[in-house]
Parts: sequence; structure tokens; C-alpha cells
Amino acid sequence: SGDMTLFESICPCCISTSHSSSLRPSHRPSHNPSLHPHATPSISNLQAAAYGATMFGSAAINNLWVTYYIQFFSRRVNTQWFYIGQVVYMLWNSFNDPLFGWISDAAPGLTRRRTPAIKYGGPLWAIVFAMAWQDLGGEEFGSISAGLHFTMVLCLYDGLLTLVELNHAALMPDLTTSTEDRTKLNNASAAGAILGSLSSFFGHMYWSQDAQGGGVGPFRRFSTVVALLATIGFAFSAEKVCTDADRHRESKLVAEGGEASERKKPPLSMATVVRQMMKHKNFGLFTLVSALQVFECTFEKNFLSIFVDLLMQDVSKHTRSLIISTSFVLPWIVTILLAPAVSRFGVRSVIIASFCLKVLLGVIALAVGLKRPLFIGAFAVMTRVFTECVCRLGPLVLSDLVDEDKVLHSRARTMSAMFIGTNSFFTKPGESLAPMLGWAIVNSGGGQV
Repeated sequence: SGDMTLFESICPCCISTSHSSSLRPSHRPSHNPSLHPHATPSISNLQAAAYGATMFGSAAINNLWVTYYIQFFSRRVNTQWFYIGQVVYMLWNSFNDPLFGWISDAAPGLTRRRTPAIKYGGPLWAIVFAMAWQDLGGEEFGSISAGLHFTMVLCLYDGLLTLVELNHAALMPDLTTSTEDRTKLNNASAAGAILGSLSSFFGHMYWSQDAQGGGVGPFRRFSTVVALLATIGFAFSAEKVCTDADRHRESKLVAEGGEASERKKPPLSMATVVRQMMKHKNFGLFTLVSALQVFECTFEKNFLSIFVDLLMQDVSKHTRSLIISTSFVLPWIVTILLAPAVSRFGVRSVIIASFCLKVLLGVIALAVGLKRPLFIGAFAVMTRVFTECVCRLGPLVLSDLVDEDKVLHSRARTMSAMFIGTNSFFTKPGESLAPMLGWAIVNSGGGQV
């Protein structure tokens, strides 16, 4: 059979799932109907809003975290402890995704195996986020206690983030197989993230370089408010995202013997499932693209605030805050606006167009240089938009990969959480490598993070 290119693999919904058929995209790159032949829209507006509420809480918390945690801890840990913390975080960050995915998929039911992680893990995540900005008594710069504090906070924060976001992402293929419904859920996530991303604007207004020295009280109080709002979003999401119809569908699955027949089969080990996924060519190529995207997204989010402050010192702080918040909000708005294009041309075409526009923007930036502050701000926002749009379309691709895996291996239930977790095992190291690279670049130039 014909081989796929790297870009063709990013839209597995465009190809056949047959082992013997040629793996080439169709002329109309829409979702593969063979994966869900009788899918009809069934997601209510309330369900979609509840699904988006998790992303509201996630964006409100995580946008502040990725923007300021490096600056906050740069006055508390030295370079040695920063790298130690990032390496420990990288290992934990990679292994907890498939671990949590395996636990979630092994639980009984469909949607009800996902919601407890949001209901209980979400508030715990918010608490850890609010407490992360507190100083432990007696910590000195570069001390062991400061280094252990940094490492512990990174691991706790990421563990709870993974627990919530992995199960939230796994809900989409469990809730519906309808392409229309999945687009609706993805748009609801984007709308929730737009509201949550407003925290980055107000966060920069409360943040200052002086705050790093200890006067971080206003930012801490603001973070506590954000954590409370995020908790409300998580609670609403866990309560309303599953309807009576979903629970009836799960009961019907049990009554028809779907879960019983699954249990009668010889149990598959975690290693066996991972090997099956690694033989899935579409999954492997998509994971490669995802790893590059995660690295770039993390680098941009971690150091955008630093670079904007360094390169746009003549611009008012209010304008810089607006640039930073816009870089978090605009990608989600563009994701919603791209929904018709995704339906008409397919995810693959939209993603390739984003890559091409990003290369063009880079060439223009190289020609213009660093002498125009307003262009620097526009470049920072646009490159974030192109990068994040690819990441934001990822759930649609992963949902189709999950469907394809279910068909190929004749599974009674999807292994969506394990699928997403295995993908993250290979992509999450970028979340540590990116800040380590940025830290080295900034400090090697005679500056300080």
C-alpha cells in the first residue's frame, strides 16, 4: 500500500482504516464515515457549556502558571536546582500520562470513568496553584529547601493538571462519535478558554519585577480568586457534562454485554496496549508533530512575558499586558472562526496552511529586525496564534485516532485516555526542555530570567 507523508498523518480521519487499503487522503478531507457510520448530533448546549467549563478553569490557572512560574522561582532557586527540578519534572510529566490514562480506561463505564477526575482533581489542582506562590519560611536563594520546594510544586501541579486535562480530553470520543458534536465540543472548549485566558491580562497588571523580590501579595490574592473561579468551573463541568441519556447509553452497553464480553477476553497489559499503539503509523507520525508543537508552545508561553518586557521597554505596561493577554485569547477565537474551514477543507489542510503562514511570518520578521516595537508585539501575537491553532485542533485529530484504534483492535470500549496518555509520554518532555533552553539562552547573554 502507499505510504503516508508526515502532513497526511496529521488528519487520520481522511484515510481508510482497512489494513489492505491504500493509506491516502480522500479528495474531500472530512472525517472518515467508516469510523462512525450512524453518528447523529446529540450534544446539548448545556453539555457543551459544561465541557467548556473545564477548559475555562484550566486556562485561567495554567496561563498564569506558565507565564510567571519561571520568573517567580528565578529569585529562589539557582541554575543547578532549576535544571534538577526540570529533569525530575520531565520524568514525572512523561510517565504520569500513560499511568493515569491506563487507570482511567480500566475503570467501569464510559463517561462516568472520566468525571470524578474533574470533580475532585480540579479543586485540588486549584489549591496547589494558589499555594505555589507562597514562600516557605526560612528559604534562602539557592538553598536545598528552595530547590525541593520548586521540584515538589512542579510535580504536584503537573500531576493534577494531567489528571484533569487527560480525562477531559478523553471525554470527547466517549461522549459522541458525531463530527458535528465533536466540533461543537471543541468550540465550547475554545470559548471557555477565551474567558479563562483573561486571567493573563489582569495577572500581568498585578505582576511586577519588584514582586519577585517578595512583595508579591497582590498577585497572590489575585491567584487565589482565579483558583476559586476555576473550582466553580470544574464543579459545574463534572455535574452537567454527562446527561441521563449518556447514563442510559452506558447501562445499555452493559445490558448488551459489551463490557462483560470485554472482561471475558484475556486482560491486556499496559505494555501490550502501548505496543499496539506504537505499531499504529498514524499515531506515531502524529506524535512526532505533536512533540514539536508542544516544545514550541511551551517555549513561547514561558518566555513571552520576558521577551516582551526586554524588547518593548519603551511601550507602556498596559500595552504590554494587552499583548500578552491577546496572545493567549486570540488563538482560541481563531480556533472557533476556523470551524467552517475545518468542516469544508479538513483538519489537515488547515494545519498545513498554519505551518506555511508561520514560515512566511518568520521570514518577514527576519527582514524587519528588532527596531520596530509594535511589529515585535504583532509578531509575538501572530506566531502564538499559528502555533496554538495547531495544538487546539489536536483533540479532533486524536478523537479520530481513538476511533481508528477501536476499529483496528476490535475494542468494546475506546482506550481514549490511554491513547492520549501514550501520546503525552513522548510529547511532554518538551515542556521541560523548552524552559531549560530558554533559561540557558537568557542567562548566557548576560541577563537574568
